[in-house]
Amino acid sequence: MRKLLILLCITISVSAHAQLSYYNSDAYWGNFSLQTTCVRPAVTDTCLVFVTNRHLYKDSLRFVDEFVDTAGLKYFVLQKQAGKWNVIQVQTLTDAMRLMPEKRDIVVYAEGMGKIFTTNVERALLMRSQYNVNVVMFDYASINTTYKPSRNFKFARSNARLSAAHYFRLLQLIQQARREKEDWAEHIKVSTFCHSMGNIIFMEMMKHQPYDQLNAEPFIDNVILNAACVPSKGHKEWVERIRFANKIYIHYNRSDWQLKGAHLLTMTPQLGEKLKRPLANNASYVNFHDQVGRQHSYFLNFPQNDYRMTQEMKDYFVQLFSGNTAVLEVEKTLAKKQLGAQESVN
Repeated sequence: MRKLLILLCITISVSAHAQLSYYNSDAYWGNFSLQTTCVRPAVTDTCLVFVTNRHLYKDSLRFVDEFVDTAGLKYFVLQKQAGKWNVIQVQTLTDAMRLMPEKRDIVVYAEGMGKIFTTNVERALLMRSQYNVNVVMFDYASINTTYKPSRNFKFARSNARLSAAHYFRLLQLIQQARREKEDWAEHIKVSTFCHSMGNIIFMEMMKHQPYDQLNAEPFIDNVILNAACVPSKGHKEWVERIRFANKIYIHYNRSDWQLKGAHLLTMTPQLGEKLKRPLANNASYVNFHDQVGRQHSYFLNFPQNDYRMTQEMKDYFVQLFSGNTAVLEVEKTLAKKQLGAQESVN
């Protein structure tokens, strides 16, 4: 099994680098234009909000790099027109949200290892189009295209930890907007979604940032920890510190091959792969094994992949990203979530 997992890790790494070659090519970056002036997008435009801690180089084709800038956050609105992206830098999160053409429920999305700016745009766009939400992508450097896979694994984990303070700041801004009833934050639902190593950011925030400030009142509808590449052992302690969300969902799949690879590399079972009791009393645990097999990114349908979500999964994620109570309805194989139970395991 160990040899098989090592071979799998190598295969995944080769595939990931092949995709990066495409997304990091001069031709692909040519689809992005950093704007010097701000023009309000039309109602029919497709738009995303990016909050990034990458370094900015305004005169470069690749205007954001592959390292974390610890100095602070930068805010962008991305406007898609005729297959090209206009990238508009603004001063604040509120400025960015007020440029969004349409008011929708919001998902604050943090990805895992292996994403440069352009690949995060692709994922954010898929989430927006498949779930009809406004996406606020928390964009951090989770790969360096000049490093080898083993170095990138450490690089991504380190940068996720470094990004926890910035993510905390982003949630503070959302909390403030909800508290002050800013127009863009009223009468909508707001959820956070961390995938894979993106959960390192969330875990580190709950361990090392002054999270009590967030816990003053619930301002997040759903916190979603998806396929979490963090240790399963001891997660109860930091998850139970979360009091700023109405509901918390932890997604796991014991056959997730990428998390099995992380388990092998760290010699530690991962939360998104294998639950270790005691469980958090304030979370609902949802088991995707019988729905997705060995898949890792099972929350989106990627055009280039054969994998497709079941209708039950689509319905579940629609409810989840809309900030509602979500139940994965399946026949025979998984039990429905028992409402009101202290530990709910699907």
